[in-house]
Parts: sequence; C-alpha cells; structure tokens
Amino acid sequence: MRKAVIFITVSIVLAFTSSAGAAESYALIKIKGAINPIVSGFVIDAIGNANKAGDAFAVIQIDTPGGLIISMRDIIQSIMTSGIPVVVYAYPKGAQAASAGGFIMLSAHVAVMSPGTEIGAMHPVSPMLDYFKRDSKGDPAGVMEKKVLNDTVAYARSIAQKRGRNVQWAENAVRNAASNSYAEALGAGVIDFVAEDMNDMLRILNGRKINLNGKTYVFSTAGISGRAIEMDWKQRILNNFADPQIMLLLLVIAVLGIGMEFKNPGMIFPGTAGAVSLFMFLLAARIIPVNLAGFVLIILAVAFFILELKFTSYGMLTIGGTAAFIAGSLLLFDSPLPGGGLPVATILAVLLVVLAFVFIVVRSVLNVHGTRVTTGSEGMVGEKGRARGSFTGRGLVMVHGEIWSAVSDAEITDGQEIIVTGVRGMDLHVKPSGSQ
Repeated sequence: MRKAVIFITVSIVLAFTSSAGAAESYALIKIKGAINPIVSGFVIDAIGNANKAGDAFAVIQIDTPGGLIISMRDIIQSIMTSGIPVVVYAYPKGAQAASAGGFIMLSAHVAVMSPGTEIGAMHPVSPMLDYFKRDSKGDPAGVMEKKVLNDTVAYARSIAQKRGRNVQWAENAVRNAASNSYAEALGAGVIDFVAEDMNDMLRILNGRKINLNGKTYVFSTAGISGRAIEMDWKQRILNNFADPQIMLLLLVIAVLGIGMEFKNPGMIFPGTAGAVSLFMFLLAARIIPVNLAGFVLIILAVAFFILELKFTSYGMLTIGGTAAFIAGSLLLFDSPLPGGGLPVATILAVLLVVLAFVFIVVRSVLNVHGTRVTTGSEGMVGEKGRARGSFTGRGLVMVHGEIWSAVSDAEITDGQEIIVTGVRGMDLHVKPSGSQ
C-alpha cells in the first residue's frame, strides 16, 4: 500500500513538473500572400483556437511580401498574449518574411527559417506619405514621415528586446530597409535556427527551452502530430478578391453594368451583374486601400467612351478616356506592398476589353434603342399604302396588307399611294405620297 502511494505521488509530481509541451498535437497555421485584415483575423482566431484546444504550441508557416501595419500589429499582439508558444517558420524554401513578415518573425517565441528564404525590408511605406523627399542625411524630410518611421523603429526595437533578438539589426531593417538571407539572419541573431522542412524543424525544436509569460517552457515534439487550421470559405473568397487585378475587373464590370441599366432600365442582367460586382469591390476595398482619384478617373474614362458613341469628337473623347483609364488604374490602389499595384500589361488588356465592349455591345444597344418603332400604332407612322377608292375626308386604305379606316384633308384617288402621318384611335391620318 505504501509503495502504491509513493508511486502515485511520484507520478503526479512528474506530471506537474513535465513540460506543457507534452500535448499530443500542435496547431499548423499557414500565411501565404499579403498581410491584410482577412489574414490577420484568420491568424488571431487560429491562435485562439489552438489555445482553447490545448495544443502544445502553434506553428505559423509564413511566406509574405508584407502587408498592412494595422493587420501586422494585430497578429503580433495575438502572438505576444498567447498562452502557448508560437513558432514562426519561413517556409517553404524560397519563401520570404519581408516587411510585415519580418516583424511577425521577430515577435515569435521561436523564429525559424528554411534554406533559400529571406527576411527584412521592414521600412514603412505608404502612398499617402512622401518618402521620396529626403534631407541631406537621407532621412525623411516631412514631420509626418519622421513620426511614422520613428514609431516603426521603436516598435521593432521593442519586439527584438522582448524576444532577445538583435536590436541593431531590427532598427537597420526598418530605417534602411535592410534585408538578409536565412544564413545571415542566423549569424546576426535574428532567428533561432535553420530547418530544412517541418520534420527537421520539429526535431531541432525538441527539448528547447523558452520563457513563456515568465515561466520556463520545454518543447516536447517526439511523436507529436500537426493539426492544420485553415480559412473558412468566406475568408478564402474575400482573400482571393483582395487582388488588385481582380478588383479592377470588378470595378469595370460595376461601372459598365450599372451604367447600362441606368441608360436602358429593365435590362436586369447588366444592373444585377454591376451591383454584385460593386458590392464585391467595396468589400475588397476594405482590405486593399483604394485611391479615390483613381476610382473617379476610371468612371470618367468609361463615360468618355460612351459619349464618343453619341457625339462626333473625331476620336478626342476616346483618347481622353484612354488616358483617364490608364492614369486611374495606376493611381487606384494605395498598396504598401512591392508590386502591389497593377501591372501595365493588365491595365492595357482590361482597357482593350472595355473598348471592345463599349464600341460593339453598347453601340449595338444604343442603335437598337435609337431605331424608329416599327410595331403597334406608333410603328404605322411613315408607312406607305394604297387608297381603296377615291375619297376626301374619310375613306379606306390598305397598309401592310390590312384595310384601315383613313382620314385625309387632301383629295385621294382610287389606287393612289398614300403615306401615314399619324394614328388616332383606329383611324389613320394619311396624305398622298410625295405631297408636302
């Protein structure tokens, strides 16, 4: 009995003194592409889910060119306040943890990179601020630019100090947009180690000790399994729409569709397609900031193209619309990411599609609506026929193979050609063909 009590006591002590990392699973979270509100919301929920599910730790596989500062800060706060360790792993080979990704890497409890990856280029960029104006020392000349830069430098230093990483490197990566390879980052004390793949990362991680909220945590990865946490369908759809090229197409469809519906009410399909596209564009605009000037220029360009169909401008409206469309497309997105704007090839391709649509489809619609009515009573005006007998005042005429009651102020002889000038009730007002 005594031995049993001792055995149970020892087991309990070992259980409490063993690492919390002895759990059977870890959460696997993947970030690929720009850091935006959809991605940050997903990561925050995933880390919260991992904490509630009792996972030993969470691994964020990251491959990003950067993103929005607000979204980046939200992810970092979630990592900093997590009750379980968060490992950030730049993976697969050839991936990058640039700009916002560099900050997220610095904030990790354990930072790991795979061969062929890079980190850095963390200088804050915003099209709303002029970073091209520099003083004699190469620093931003404007007060607002300096405030943003100094705040970002202090944020990077604070994170590096908290995690015991190279503070000087963090400041240089922000102030001078310095970027380093995986080997250089390891040598500079920016990351903890380099791993070939997930299995290698888990192997090296096993037994590693870290400070987790003031307590020592020991990783235990032997036999552990990964539990992937993925975006739900709504997050995936919104994240896919948050692409400048798709957003430009949505905006063009919205402008053309709604414009056609206003011009020709009752067509239904163009208006519906335009409204849905506008709704999706506005949702995506919450993720990628949109420049109002670019938005207005694109609408103006489409208006110029349509006006070209109604007025003789000898191509001037088309030239003006083309210039407005290209300028608007270049200005449309206030993206902080390298290459976050629209490629010129995409702009020209969409421009050609718009021109073809306007000058073929829209022209055809306008021509149809501009054609004289040829059905019903209004369609009779201007039609020609023959008199069925001589008469002055009231008589009979044949039009379109039908005999009509007719009224004429002029004398009409039997068989004479007449032309319809108006319709009143069931009577046709006619006159001799060729008369004034």
